[in-house]
Amino acid sequence: MQIACPSCAATYEVPADRLKPGRPVRCSACGAEWKPAPEAEPEPLPEAAEPPPAEPAPPATPVLTAIERLAAEPSPPPRSPALLAAWVLSILLLGAAGVSAVVWRADIVRLWPPSSRILAMFDRMPEKPALISGKNP
Repeated sequence: MQIACPSCAATYEVPADRLKPGRPVRCSACGAEWKPAPEAEPEPLPEAAEPPPAEPAPPATPVLTAIERLAAEPSPPPRSPALLAAWVLSILLLGAAGVSAVVWRADIVRLWPPSSRILAMFDRMPEKPALISGKNP
């Protein structure tokens, strides 16, 4: 049973068999004495009426494992043609820049001397095959 001090509103949980009717109790917080009111017996709950008929439950969905969920996933949508065109154009531009650097390497080295470290490996390539004199094919 829960009792509350009327002076300081402190609450206490006391077993009902420890409280005697008409016997005062003392608050340990403020020291006030009072006679607690007897606890009223709870009224019995009215009997429950017949519950209304339950609606039929929807069919339960089966629990899927991770592999089954992955297998059931739809395939991703196809890539757009604009994205494919952008990739092709990017690769062509990078290739053209590389070929241009090799073709005009002498001009690039003259304008920017530090590039000779990178472009020097392409200087060893012969531009035209050498002709061997004195031999007829």
